[in-house]
Amino acid sequence: MKKFSNMTGEKVGIEPKHEIKITEADVFKAKVMRLMDDFLKVQMYGPITRYHVAGTMKVVGQELFLEALMDLLDDKSNKDKVKLLESLKLKVQDWKMIDETIEEIESQPTGLYKHKSSIKNLYNKYKSDSELMIEQSKKSAQKIKNKQTVELKLKACEFLIVENELNIDLLGLISKSYQERLDELTSISE
Repeated sequence: MKKFSNMTGEKVGIEPKHEIKITEADVFKAKVMRLMDDFLKVQMYGPITRYHVAGTMKVVGQELFLEALMDLLDDKSNKDKVKLLESLKLKVQDWKMIDETIEEIESQPTGLYKHKSSIKNLYNKYKSDSELMIEQSKKSAQKIKNKQTVELKLKACEFLIVENELNIDLLGLISKSYQERLDELTSISE
């Protein structure tokens, strides 16, 4: 361990500090999760066996529901932005710039929450072993037969890198495996 600390200059046992940025979306997510915890419950009808009493029950899928809700709200806000920019065309003479901004907003794909959550799950499961993470991401990429799905996975990786919540280097490795698969599918279709 001493050799490691001399090479990197880090003290052994101390992790580097990461800056945490809290956005309005994070605050909204926390409030919605608290509401779901307060008001959602599991209700059973009929006799209860000893297995139900001894086990734990919970409502599953809250995080996936929340991501879908956030994606829906983002999509709605993008439509509102486009409407606003379209109305500005009457007042502003630079239509080219407005058209470019509209195209940029509309080019953002929707429905990335599933792909982002699958990449987050892969990351969280194998973040301690980067070699195993690369192997699993390559296996995951090889299972995909559709070129558009691989492109969506790459977009999800890009959005996760921009969000800067997870380790960028490990996300880059995952992204590289999907890029290799996209190159394979492109070469096959040509």
